[in-house]
Amino acid sequence: MDTSIRRHRASDTPVRRERVITAAAIKGAYLEVLRSLDPYLHFKYATIPWLHYLSGATVEYSVFRKYLGYMRAAPNHYIGCPEQQLASPNVDRKTLVFELRERGLNALIERGIIPKRASPEPDAKPSKSQRNHAFALHRSNSYYHEMIVDLGYHAPLRYLCDHDPALRLVDFAQLLQHQNVPAATRQSNDPLLVQLKNAQLRFDGTPHVIVRTRADGVFPLGIPGIQVDRGTESFDQIERYLRHAIEFVDGRHYERHWGFDNCVIPFLFTKELRKNRAIQFVRAERGACPYLLFQTVPDYGLLPHFPRPEHYDRAYHYQDGETRHPDNIHVFTNPWQRAGCPDFFLNTFDQIGGV
Repeated sequence: MDTSIRRHRASDTPVRRERVITAAAIKGAYLEVLRSLDPYLHFKYATIPWLHYLSGATVEYSVFRKYLGYMRAAPNHYIGCPEQQLASPNVDRKTLVFELRERGLNALIERGIIPKRASPEPDAKPSKSQRNHAFALHRSNSYYHEMIVDLGYHAPLRYLCDHDPALRLVDFAQLLQHQNVPAATRQSNDPLLVQLKNAQLRFDGTPHVIVRTRADGVFPLGIPGIQVDRGTESFDQIERYLRHAIEFVDGRHYERHWGFDNCVIPFLFTKELRKNRAIQFVRAERGACPYLLFQTVPDYGLLPHFPRPEHYDRAYHYQDGETRHPDNIHVFTNPWQRAGCPDFFLNTFDQIGGV
């Protein structure tokens, strides 16, 4: 094993001479990298190929990757790598995962790209590393959990909408400015917190709307967030999540809180047995339930290699010797199961699907 590679991955110390980057010098695609890594609005974690894609970078990948290394290294520290990735399988062969550091966050605030945010729970003490950031309470400190949220759902959603001219994505940042979203939500200190009858609810990820143009009209599909289960919690907790999701829809919180005309809530599981048990629970509770969607996905942080954006294209042809990713990375072109209802496809808003 090449110990120098492992040491570099675990260290922010420059490999050779320091290269100082001022905040004012970060422009174009590299400024977009910082914006994309805002854990409140967008991604908490992203791999280099995804950052290359999300930033719209036109430079060669090798040049882009090298500059990210400068942004990470001392004395810059605009971005960093989560320590948890060092414990993941095959770590010395995988692309690095990046997150936003405090200096990168401050650069966005100073440029007026995002506002300065305060914790909606001022008495709560943020984690020592502040990797959760005090204002992003919908983000957990679990690297493996958040990798599924970002690489398993939100990143391929961006790819899907970018490559299907009939689809348009309205993300959380746009929702916070949208006139259809109630003013009380937009002006709230914590718009991601939903008050149910006897509980409070925050979904994983962020709310968004997928808009599809079909021959019979334009249809928006509201998604207030997702729920991810890696099998690390008791199933009693999963049942609570399911009950809260049912109450969210029955109480029309999607309309009152977000101004959505309709709503579906995707549940992602890494274990088929737990997914099937969840579907059985919903069937016993509600019978037919069309608005809760269920699918099994990989445990992304544990994969030998991370999928790149192009791997989410159904037409992608793997090269000889290239690692083949499991078919269940295709959450938007694979069917979602429902309790007592036919399967549903998020890329077509129907039971037929398409590629």
